[in-house]
Amino acid sequence: MKSTHLTDNISFTYNAEVAIHVDSLITAHVSVYSYVFRTKDNKWSLDPMDTEIDWFLNGERVKHDGFKELYFKLYGEDKYNTLLNDVRTEAEKLIEGRVCTSFSDILRDKL
Repeated sequence: MKSTHLTDNISFTYNAEVAIHVDSLITAHVSVYSYVFRTKDNKWSLDPMDTEIDWFLNGERVKHDGFKELYFKLYGEDKYNTLLNDVRTEAEKLIEGRVCTSFSDILRDKL
């Protein structure tokens, strides 16, 4: 019997928090939990697994249910869902850009 090593697939979990300033009143602190892996062309890529959002109004943290209720009453369910999607997408793009450009430096603790 003979064994042959074919490849290594190294991956990491990467958790980061970013602030998304929706407007002058609303800010979202978004925690993104991601899976980071090397692509076939040896670049780092990101697969977001989960996000958690903490909402702030005028710089003060507010309860998620309270923010949701207020936003629903002011703008409706569709606009609330659009806001959630837009905030998550923006946070994931920001973190993906950081991973794609700087993850090797992060691993070497140079940032």
